[in-house]
Amino acid sequence: MPVNANPLKVEATKRLGANVVQFGKDFDESREYAEKTANEQNIRYVHSANEPELIAGVATLSLEIFEDLPDVDAIILPVGGGSMASGACIVASSMNSTTKVIGVQAAAAPAAYRSWKEGKLVSDKMGTFAEGLATRVGFELTQEILRSHLDDFVLVSDDEIRRAILLLIEKTHNLVEAAGAAPLAALIKSQEKLKGKKVAIVTSGANISTAQLKELLS
Repeated sequence: MPVNANPLKVEATKRLGANVVQFGKDFDESREYAEKTANEQNIRYVHSANEPELIAGVATLSLEIFEDLPDVDAIILPVGGGSMASGACIVASSMNSTTKVIGVQAAAAPAAYRSWKEGKLVSDKMGTFAEGLATRVGFELTQEILRSHLDDFVLVSDDEIRRAILLLIEKTHNLVEAAGAAPLAALIKSQEKLKGKKVAIVTSGANISTAQLKELLS
């Protein structure tokens, strides 16, 4: 994990029995170090996006959406590496071909969005506070799936994400971290286009720190 990783995620991971090594200033520096270490020590490296079984696993949440709401018109999901949105694309294409799958990423970290838009893997800046969206590059497997099946991709600002976090607390009493609030920010931004539709937003992750909450509430 990066040296400035969310302390709640670090502690939760340790409680599950992991040895947590903190390295690098952001997700991608940490990921690259993990891959290098795995190669040097000849141990199994599980990529955060280029891993078919990981995509299949996270796809089950989209399967549950269709089990509860078979006629859902659109599903909006956060995109960092893209495994969750890729899983949703695969499920939607099998369960209901008319359902639109929409990805959302922070405008301050648009590598996945640009990779999808430009049809090639690109790297870009990473300046968002939403650690679940904080990637600097697009990934081969997930981008291949997204380019084939993703219907739309929305960029939202960090301020729009902050407002979505507060809205979820105020209106639904759900505590959601920044990446999990991004789909609501995208829905608000796209409300005219989606007016009258049945829309599911995936508000994944409640790992928002006390410090982040204090900053938001101030």
